[in-house]
Amino acid sequence: MKARAALLLCLLLSACAQTSYLYYGDSSHAYYKAVKHATPQSVADYKASLERVFSESARRQQPVPPGLYCDYAMLLIAEKNYASAREYLLREKSTWPESALLVDYLLQRYGLEP
Repeated sequence: MKARAALLLCLLLSACAQTSYLYYGDSSHAYYKAVKHATPQSVADYKASLERVFSESARRQQPVPPGLYCDYAMLLIAEKNYASAREYLLREKSTWPESALLVDYLLQRYGLEP
């Protein structure tokens, strides 16, 4: 009987445990609106949501989710801010090494290689 009570207590306590995530950030709602509506305001809102993810990730000392630096860089390329776009592409590559092939392609495609 004590074993069942202990097991039940363990199950109840583990159900209350907070999940620890690998990285911080979710901008999917803003991304959806930016892609669906493609208005200057929806794109600006998406850009602002990415900036919030970047700052909050830094504050929490967690990495930014994969692909968000690339998304931000593409927004900067659309604004013709190539120097900053290159910086964010390289940040993506250093944070997520598996993205190196894509990042190298984008750097070459937009003439952002050193």
